[in-house]
Amino acid sequence: MSEYTLIKPEQNCGMCGYIWQTIRAMYQNPNEKYYIDFTNSIYKTNNDNVWNYFFYQPHSIRMPEANEIKKQVGIIFDQQSEFVYDLTIPKTEEEIKRRRLGFNNIINTYIKLKPHVQYKIDTFVKNNFENKKILGVHFRGTDHPNKKNMDQYMQIVKEKLVNYDKLFVCSDEHERYILPKAVFRDKVIGYESLRSGSNDIPLHASPNDSRYKRPNDFQYQYKIAENVIIESYLMSKVDFLICAPSSNVNFLARAINSNLEYLDL
Repeated sequence: MSEYTLIKPEQNCGMCGYIWQTIRAMYQNPNEKYYIDFTNSIYKTNNDNVWNYFFYQPHSIRMPEANEIKKQVGIIFDQQSEFVYDLTIPKTEEEIKRRRLGFNNIINTYIKLKPHVQYKIDTFVKNNFENKKILGVHFRGTDHPNKKNMDQYMQIVKEKLVNYDKLFVCSDEHERYILPKAVFRDKVIGYESLRSGSNDIPLHASPNDSRYKRPNDFQYQYKIAENVIIESYLMSKVDFLICAPSSNVNFLARAINSNLEYLDL
């Protein structure tokens, strides 16, 4: 009988936060058989396992029986599987590189996109990135505690963009997405995603959070989760990435591509 480690994030966070917790659980519990359970996800509208919408299970297509589960792993807070540069011990470029390679190996081994998601990524890359030098930027907005003023971003983008053919823009906030389009015009490309219309309303807030009101239907929940997965994978394919601080979205991108050059603000 197979024994599985059940990976089940336990707290409300965005989709890339759930994926990042999955990677950290595997990093801390290597070389085991895993079943990934996102039934606690903020994106569910019923009792579905949201992981299965976008990814294959690494080892079992069915939920293991209770007697097949060796242990359950939820949220992990530790420095041994952290990717935030300021919190990494030892705080060296070599240690960051070592961890990125470890996380990248986990993704390549266990985290496989389903064809309908992979097709959207591949199609966008073919239509927009091929034979071009791409500068990527992640403008994290809404409720993020460490979000930066757009003037800081725009000055850095302006200085770097002269050496690139296109600027690939990602953001959870509509205002932050349209500003570079207004400034850099035809140089800007972006994936058609749902974005928050106000920096006071986080796109990926829990539908049960009484402070924010957002749709709770399947189509909306599915789309915002798929959008951020696709954008993270697309960010991993640019030539240089300007990163929003402490964001799981670009943490994931830098783990998908462990050689991606970046500037972390």
